Amino acid sequence: MYYGNHTYIEKEILENEVKRRKGLEEKVHLLEGKVRFLRAYEPGPLSAEFQGDISFVGSDQKRVCAHLFIMAAKSTVIQRMFQNDMREKRSRIITVDDASSPVVRSMVNFCYTADIHFTEEASAEQVLKVAHKYDIKALRDLCGEELCKGLNTDNLCKRLVLARMYDSNKLGDFTAKYFKDNFNEVYPSFVERLCKYLPLDAE
Repeated sequence: MYYGNHTYIEKEILENEVKRRKGLEEKVHLLEGKVRFLRAYEPGPLSAEFQGDISFVGSDQKRVCAHLFIMAAKSTVIQRMFQNDMREKRSRIITVDDASSPVVRSMVNFCYTADIHFTEEASAEQVLKVAHKYDIKALRDLCGEELCKGLNTDNLCKRLVLARMYDSNKLGDFTAKYFKDNFNEVYPSFVERLCKYLPLDAE
């Protein structure tokens, strides 16, 4: 009798697990469909023919177009700009004095596609700065993950400062662990290197 009850309980657990997995698979399928929809949008933000209802102007004076409903959904900062009576709301133009148009375009493209490709013109460090400025957490996390790669004694201090300046918890935790694990190697020159980057403006 006990064996029968035991078998029944196992069967019930298995059925519940199957239902749970099926539900997760349906959610994943739905999310994949949404991503495909966004990525299939043409002309996309990287296209010269793309026209949105707002524009970003980078430090090189080049314009990057976007749609407000997309950008405001991803950025609380941009959302507030257009909720309040600010200059940007009237002009529909957001001036980004501290980032070039390739960096701004990478940020905009991420908000549409959830995809990012770091380049020499739009490095993880540069994109991290605008991701922090406009409070795009998912992008900030990806930049932090990218900057964790290739961490060494030479760039440790700079990346530690970047983590603190731009609230990158992933990069901050990783650099702290690296410092702890490699203390004897890092410490002799740490203070000197850190002082070099304390006034860092992330350029």
